[in-house]
Amino acid sequence: MKDILLGASHITDFEGLDHILFLVALAASFDLTKLGRMALLATAFTIGHSLTLLLAGFDVVRSLIEYVEFLIPLTIVGTAVFQISGFNVINSTKVLRKSMYLFTLLFGLIHGLGFSSFYRISSSQDSSFIIPLLKFNLGVEIGQLVILLVTLSLFSFGRALGIHERSQQLVVGGATLGLAVIMAFENWPF
Repeated sequence: MKDILLGASHITDFEGLDHILFLVALAASFDLTKLGRMALLATAFTIGHSLTLLLAGFDVVRSLIEYVEFLIPLTIVGTAVFQISGFNVINSTKVLRKSMYLFTLLFGLIHGLGFSSFYRISSSQDSSFIIPLLKFNLGVEIGQLVILLVTLSLFSFGRALGIHERSQQLVVGGATLGLAVIMAFENWPF
């Protein structure tokens, strides 16, 4: 249970604002009626995150944290720009929808690198870390679903007030873009 709570707190903690911003940017064109599809996108992110942590646990992956801390906000920038451009995941072709899942998985790999150094140090580097890792990532998934339920509920409330999807994309995409650019400059490694 401790590992599940650690995973949930990792994703919902405002110290990890980057994860929250990424999820909010990813959800910019959704509302509660699209919860299932949004949950699948979040799961793709968790799979990427999990793969990185698994590789870190086996000491296959090591990262230079100053570069990872710069790349993480760039994933948010990319997602926000994607939203601002007006792309509609729901009404897009099957190939474009699948590519969105792939990009989300890849961005999960990058976000996982941000936590991998800590995880590698705290794990025992043998097969006994796999069950705690699975529990940790279950907690991450639960935390993401909580964030998405709150976010999508707010977006659905906005829709009920007459806010159109495109307006939501622009406002949410613009806000997350602005915050992510600030985070990227704060973590500039060069």
